[in-house]
Amino acid sequence: MILNLEIKKLKRTGYLPAFLGGALLASAFPLANMLFRPETFTAMPGNPFDILMDANWQMMAMLNTLVSICGACMMYHTEYADHGAQKMDVLPIHAGSTFLGKSVIAAFMLAMVTAVEVLILAGCALHWFPDYRPDTAELLKNILGSILFQWTASLPTVVLMLVIASACKNMWVSLGTGVILVFTLFIFPQDNVVLSLFPFSSPYQTLATAAENDRIFLFLGVCAAEILVFGVLELIYQKLRRCVE
Repeated sequence: MILNLEIKKLKRTGYLPAFLGGALLASAFPLANMLFRPETFTAMPGNPFDILMDANWQMMAMLNTLVSICGACMMYHTEYADHGAQKMDVLPIHAGSTFLGKSVIAAFMLAMVTAVEVLILAGCALHWFPDYRPDTAELLKNILGSILFQWTASLPTVVLMLVIASACKNMWVSLGTGVILVFTLFIFPQDNVVLSLFPFSSPYQTLATAAENDRIFLFLGVCAAEILVFGVLELIYQKLRRCVE
């Protein structure tokens, strides 16, 4: 029931078009690279899919993060507009159910965007690298593994942004906070293990790089732990907010 309610809240906010537009914009980046300077990438040795992922994913991940920030701000703007959050407090609804519903929607949209972008990268590799003809099993393994890894690496950022948006009644405060965190974490060295595990930094990591450094399970485990921690923090905040207000 709560999931249907959250979907209805988003119908007139432009949430879905924003994510679709973000996915198309991010997918256009590798296409533009291959259209205007294909020889730069086709001359590189190695797996073509990994070459394109390493060359394009940083920009694509930044666009995904910015769209997720805007989405989180839109979600909670509808809650605080006309005192909607206070009205929800008087209903027999668990404090964390609203946050859970929003998180499920945000996670699904992130998975959809990630899947579209990884498929575009795979299509570019097949089209512009004539010698790249992997068997179906290998191609599916690369695609599904990349989707799962990139989605998991980006999910803590999405959940943390929802926590920030839930704590800010003014949408511009949460939006500004998210943008500052994006560009602050982006300038940090991405090859540092500790820094690369932080939210707003982990989305830039790729499956090939993690596999090369034997950090796949480290990233997956830390990201899962971060999601749980942020969820607990949100529950604590919601209980405190109800007591104060």
